[in-house]
Amino acid sequence: MALQQLKALEFSASRLTPNSLELPRCNPNLEKIVLALISFDLDDTLWDAGPVLWRAEELQYAWLQEQLPRVTAELGIPELQARRRDLAREQPALAHDFTQLRLHALRELCVRFGYPEGLAPLGLAVFVAARSQVVLFPEVDAVLRALATRYRLAALTNGNTDLVRAGVAHYFEFALSPAETGTSKPDPRMFEALWRRAGVAAESVVHVGDEPLHDIEGAHRAKLASVWVNRRARAWPTEYRPAHAEITTLTQLPAAIDRLAAESALKRTVET
Repeated sequence: MALQQLKALEFSASRLTPNSLELPRCNPNLEKIVLALISFDLDDTLWDAGPVLWRAEELQYAWLQEQLPRVTAELGIPELQARRRDLAREQPALAHDFTQLRLHALRELCVRFGYPEGLAPLGLAVFVAARSQVVLFPEVDAVLRALATRYRLAALTNGNTDLVRAGVAHYFEFALSPAETGTSKPDPRMFEALWRRAGVAAESVVHVGDEPLHDIEGAHRAKLASVWVNRRARAWPTEYRPAHAEITTLTQLPAAIDRLAAESALKRTVET
């Protein structure tokens, strides 16, 4: 299964290039007036999500083999993933919250194969623990520590990583996921929950993420500025509005923020 499918299960004012980021820093007072909060996506923005998700899937399946052997005698990982996709379509209320979706699917398996439903949370815990064992991209620690001295930082994720176990909780003032908001990116209500929780105006927030739809187009719909982290040199999908800035590594993010503030990108209303 492609990484985008797996992630879906756990499911410009000034477009910058890396070269154009090497500019003099703008007035720091202007930055602080315009920008109050930087929100960060997590998967593939702060760490490589692919290996983490595959390993978590495999470890949970190993747990199933040990604890629910009648399940694995009949179903492999692809069949279990397909069932979760079907379940998300059948019960839209679960589609946005991957934790509840996975828990519901495990309970369904317990009932179907004659096991106690109380085993389902244990299987979920195996997945979340493995899913939270991440390796940060090399520049993440230094960049977030530096930005935290000037701005408030928050996490905005569609995933279900345990940020304490992942070792990143201390970077952020708070974190929001579908479990808290009742919806998921790119729904603008997810972003609205962010700035309301922070007690700031939407115009004073910039969102940083790797997904053109979930992060960048979602931020546009919520009238937030955005920075696209394009680590793999992907072409921008023309059906979406481009980010206000594009970078290839978080090392370039402080300069991108400076440039956005200097051009007052965060004060402009993005067209819907």
